[in-house]
Amino acid sequence: MPYLYGDPIKCTGCRICELYCALFHERALNPKKARLRVVRAEPAIDKPVACHQCADPPCAKVCPADAITRSIKLDLVTVDLTKCMGCGACVEACPFGAIWLHLESKKAIKCDLCKVCVPRCPTGALSVATSEKIADQKRLDLVNRWKPVMLECVQTPR
Repeated sequence: MPYLYGDPIKCTGCRICELYCALFHERALNPKKARLRVVRAEPAIDKPVACHQCADPPCAKVCPADAITRSIKLDLVTVDLTKCMGCGACVEACPFGAIWLHLESKKAIKCDLCKVCVPRCPTGALSVATSEKIADQKRLDLVNRWKPVMLECVQTPR
């Protein structure tokens, strides 16, 4: 299942993704209306957070109005705003902190994989990928980071 992945190594915390998301969905330059959020974990470590499009979404399980469903056809978790009561149960249930209530409507909003933010990220920190593809890339990145150390160890006589 594809989802919007934010690489904390590449993310600078500029929040351009939040602005484009809010502009696209809300016609407002207000990052609090975005469907993804950039979270600062440590000084100088930022992580874009968006819905992981779970196969068995906890947010849907707890929704008393059945407003959140997973479409197998679209491979996407969606929120039906006409059904959402704004109770916030989904916000509490999300293990990734990737769903929240809209500032004004108080209804659940989350990433809908529109991909508007991806090409606008100046550092290329955002991508749409599957968990397997992301894991493969992380393994490759790890090898590439250790490559100079490994080469030095091999080339240095004992």
